[in-house]
Amino acid sequence: MDAKEILRLKVRLLTEGAVLPEGVWGGRKGGAGPVGARYFLLPNGRACGVPVRRGRVAEAYGSAPLDTTEDPSVWLYDHKVELRLVPRPKFYERTTDDGVPYHKIALLHGSSTLATTVYQACRYWDRGLQCKFCTIPFSYQGGHTVLEKTPGQVAEVVQAAEEEGVITDILLTTGTPDTVDMGCDRLLRVVRGIREVSDRPIGVQVEPPADLKLIEELHAAGADAIGMHIEAAEEEVRAYMCPGKYEYAGLGVYERAWLAAVDLFGRGNVSTFILHGLGESPESVLAMADWAAERGVLPVVTPVRPAPGSQLTDYRPPYVGALDDVVDLYHRLGQILYRWGLEPKRTMAGCHRCGACTPVQEAFDSAAAAR
Repeated sequence: MDAKEILRLKVRLLTEGAVLPEGVWGGRKGGAGPVGARYFLLPNGRACGVPVRRGRVAEAYGSAPLDTTEDPSVWLYDHKVELRLVPRPKFYERTTDDGVPYHKIALLHGSSTLATTVYQACRYWDRGLQCKFCTIPFSYQGGHTVLEKTPGQVAEVVQAAEEEGVITDILLTTGTPDTVDMGCDRLLRVVRGIREVSDRPIGVQVEPPADLKLIEELHAAGADAIGMHIEAAEEEVRAYMCPGKYEYAGLGVYERAWLAAVDLFGRGNVSTFILHGLGESPESVLAMADWAAERGVLPVVTPVRPAPGSQLTDYRPPYVGALDDVVDLYHRLGQILYRWGLEPKRTMAGCHRCGACTPVQEAFDSAAAAR
């Protein structure tokens, strides 16, 4: 497959999802970020978190089958494309010194990123103002994780994952606590704990704090990259889909924090998620992506993935049945990233470095190949 074909394949997988055989585990059911997926390697060797869909939902999204073969590591998508399953890490079977299973502390995302949500709750849920696509409390409520990870626990898992040789970088995110630091203090403690045992690149994700010195402290503590996610390209859409985050901060607050962070972390090591499929126009997505990329902020454009239990459980994004339009969106995004010299895989850490839930790297590759 050439770069253009790989881009189309990944866009199709991320938007349509796939139907896995009955009885096969369908991925985590709650937590921060997209849920309900299994990780596979595309023909280009990069990871893709393929949404697992069944029954009427699969029919609505037009999900093709993804079946096992005689080789348990090789699966066949839509009867013709071979994908390789990312194996379950061995460190999942271990427990921390205080008795918590490692898989409740941190998980392998994609093929080589160790990720954890440091604080598995968010203040907006308490007020009914949570993002409509969010499922952050469900993994804790279901007993799949703990409410808060300590620096020692995370550092212990980092060491085990390094010893196994399965990680290249680390990602720390957090729900927003009801404190003025927006979760930065917790992230600071964990970053410092990791730095006592590892020099792997660390990416952190947090809402922009009012006190920009907290961003400086994260950088000084050893974080290599930071993501502050605007979520939607249009403020009207954002106000509806992310009422708590919208009430806390408008676009101007994010812009101020992004630019301050670029001065510290460097171009490409500051990122923001822009979800598409929430009702915004493609032109709005591309305009925001271009504005951000010009200033060194990497726009992680990603199809929204409605999750069971969220307020979007029954929502069907407008990208359903519009594959050609979505591929065109990413083709144009790739041109923007290429023009401003922001290649996702060359950044230190972050969701775009993992790349399993977004086709931004494939978009860049397609644009570069067309040159």
